Amino acid sequence: MKLWLPKLRERRGQLPTWARRLGGACVIVFFIGLVTLGFVWRHYAGIAATYDMEALTRGQNETLIVDVRGELIGSASDIEREPITLQNVPPHLIQAILATEDARFYSHPGFDLVGLTRAAVANFTSKGIRQGGSTITQQLARNAFGLQGRTYERKLTEIFLSMRIESERTKEQILTDYLNRIYLGHGCSGVGAAARCYFGKDVRDITLIESATLAGIIKAPVAFSPITQPKLARQKRDLTLKRMVETGAITEAEAAVAQDAPVVVRHDKTRVRTGYMLAAARAEFQRMGLKPGTPPTMSMTLRLDWQKRLDDMIRQHLDKLSPKDQSGLQGAVIVLDNRSGSILAMQGGRDFTTSPFNRALEGVRPPGTALLPLVYATALTLQPDVTDLPMIDGPLDNKQAMIGGLVGTLGEWGADGEPVTYTGGTITPMQALLEGRTAATVRLGYQVGLDPLRAALSRCGFTTALRTEAAFTLGQSHMRLIELARAFTGIANDGRPCPKPHVLLASSSSRSDEVFSLAAAHHVRSTMISGMMRPEYRLPLVENKLAQKSIAGYGGVTYDRTDAWFIGSDRVLTCLVWIGHDKDIPIGPKATAATAALPLWAAVFEMVTAGQPKGWDSKPSSSQLLAVPLRALSLEEEVRVPAIPPASKVVLGTDPYRKAEPGVDPVAP
Repeated sequence: MKLWLPKLRERRGQLPTWARRLGGACVIVFFIGLVTLGFVWRHYAGIAATYDMEALTRGQNETLIVDVRGELIGSASDIEREPITLQNVPPHLIQAILATEDARFYSHPGFDLVGLTRAAVANFTSKGIRQGGSTITQQLARNAFGLQGRTYERKLTEIFLSMRIESERTKEQILTDYLNRIYLGHGCSGVGAAARCYFGKDVRDITLIESATLAGIIKAPVAFSPITQPKLARQKRDLTLKRMVETGAITEAEAAVAQDAPVVVRHDKTRVRTGYMLAAARAEFQRMGLKPGTPPTMSMTLRLDWQKRLDDMIRQHLDKLSPKDQSGLQGAVIVLDNRSGSILAMQGGRDFTTSPFNRALEGVRPPGTALLPLVYATALTLQPDVTDLPMIDGPLDNKQAMIGGLVGTLGEWGADGEPVTYTGGTITPMQALLEGRTAATVRLGYQVGLDPLRAALSRCGFTTALRTEAAFTLGQSHMRLIELARAFTGIANDGRPCPKPHVLLASSSSRSDEVFSLAAAHHVRSTMISGMMRPEYRLPLVENKLAQKSIAGYGGVTYDRTDAWFIGSDRVLTCLVWIGHDKDIPIGPKATAATAALPLWAAVFEMVTAGQPKGWDSKPSSSQLLAVPLRALSLEEEVRVPAIPPASKVVLGTDPYRKAEPGVDPVAP
């Protein structure tokens, strides 16, 4: 050492002055650089230390929604996620992603010096930040911690966070987090959801071609979507295959075969998993105040296979009803468990992608004469003595109803059979209900009292206001479809509607109050059972194996034919079907419940009961309550309505179009 130092000083002294000064300056710059680097390192390492590493998995702690049989539907958040483990991912998908995004993933400490250098040169020549040279770890850090913007400060924070991630987690953990987080377009976060969205299969089953396609769109999943941009997606796929050859993941021969194949997408437009049923589950999840991940799984009350069939059923039915009206005519289906309020099946419209508004849960429409069973059940609850009293069977001045105007005669438009002709005599309330008589219903409303009837009917759970005129007795007030379906469970449940309807099994509701008396519910239900024997109802029931079943059903329409309904129950289920437009546009000049709503209702009821509904004992409590004998009819048989003799000399209602009969005392409104 003593001999070496003098020689060094001697040689340094022989250097020119400018060289000695330059060397000194370099040494000073070097030390300044070290100090600066130390300061920068300490600064950004300190920033990186403030981040919570649990954020790497927090977004993956998603609550998964499954159907009642445990089949995966989707996630509780608006972003589709389907968490995977590394063991469930095919090797060629991992190889494709590493080839395109980070070929040196297993050898770098979180950042790739080669990639950063290449990006720095590109950015310098372009006089701006154009490339990032990001590794998979850097992308994970950026995604998990929301590092946005194209600044050098953000980039340095990202690099130091990546080094921290690499020091605290294994490469396998990092790769798993990345595969579950990376956004791949169309609302899909992670390769699990993307495989389901684009190819209709579990990620473990995707092919080399599909893997290369997913890897190719990572940088710009919207611009390169295989659904909307198949040509660009194929170009990116082929580029990925080329990179896989360069990294030795596949051979040139394998790449050539894959490049010759087209990009085949199996994308369901309704995506069922994000259709009406999942949207309803997400909304209910939010109303419950739960956070994603707590609990990890929630079960729906619906079945996915029923939902798929409903998608086809309603679309085919609407196309058959109105072949030229491919978007305007809509429909909705609700199937409720009478006891629990669970929604077992539901369809909110023709097509979720073109119209995501859920008419089943959010729709508000006038029920028309479909409301009559609830009106009669309410009236009989308030005044049981009117159950078998005769009512005038004749025309009514429309001033007493105010349907579509103030003058003229109220027409009979609720019946599904032949045009109604008045007998000029009397009719019982149950026969009026059976035939959907509008004039008799208004007379009954005045007899019971419009105000008490309106107040009692509102106890069914309607959140929309009923009209003040007598028109509310004929369903001219707008109501929510789900509330109407729930009210009808009160008839099936001997007067007590089901708890608040729900689509998640975790939901719980207290027992509802009784809104109809036991006798009123029984009388109305028996009439509805008898009504299912009408000839115009027979064909759809026969076709769906329901003709000989004891089901309580009722159909109705609005006076201007804008809405058609059919609602029916057995002991276990209540099913509502609505057909119409979102605006007041007639379905057709001759539309009836039997033609517009019943065929779909029968098909749905057959599906949810497997053709074996659990009906009631169909014998009525009194022969005078029903106008039609309870017996099985063939399609050729006709229903003859027998005359029913008055049980009292007191006749309900007044008739401005004829004088009272001698010996009969009409009851004034």
